[in-house]
Amino acid sequence: MPEDVNEEIKRGRPMDLSRNQVILEATLTMLAEVGYDGLTIEAVATKAKVGKATIYRRWSSKEALVIDASASISPFKTLCQKLDFTKTLRDQLIDLLCFVFRGDHEHHQKALTAIGSAIPHNKELEKGLHNDFYQRHRRTIESIVNPFFKEGCELKQTDLDLLADIGPALITYRIFLIGKPFDRAYIERIVDTLMMPILTPLMKQE
Repeated sequence: MPEDVNEEIKRGRPMDLSRNQVILEATLTMLAEVGYDGLTIEAVATKAKVGKATIYRRWSSKEALVIDASASISPFKTLCQKLDFTKTLRDQLIDLLCFVFRGDHEHHQKALTAIGSAIPHNKELEKGLHNDFYQRHRRTIESIVNPFFKEGCELKQTDLDLLADIGPALITYRIFLIGKPFDRAYIERIVDTLMMPILTPLMKQE
């Protein structure tokens, strides 16, 4: 929850939390339609049918709003609830990348493309997305793979870093730099060709 929301609750002012998701979805819609540079708080407020003050009470800046909007596509707090831990490691990794990047949702892909195009020119946005996304994604990868390892085996930190990088790097390159959509089949190739070969030597024999 944004800090501004917590502060408002502490001051005893009632907060309609249902508006948060409406605002975040409006932000994603505007990003998909006009890009990051064209996005304004005023436009988001109009789209969400709220006042600008309602947004500024929750997010202190455009960058903070966009970071939370990006995270809302697949919130890590609920991501693990979506994963089926009875599936194979391969299938869980595929599901994870599909959930995180929503490969079946063209609207969200366009929003992510807009965010990605702004990152090289906005250090605050880049830092915020790194802290919010990368660290959570890395921890989620670690929690998925560890139960499949043989006793006494563990993943090197450098290999964990690589596993956490592979999926996001290729998907963001595909949508941000060459402007191509991706689907589940593309994610399956990433997992089968690049991720599983790192993990297979450490895994229990079924």
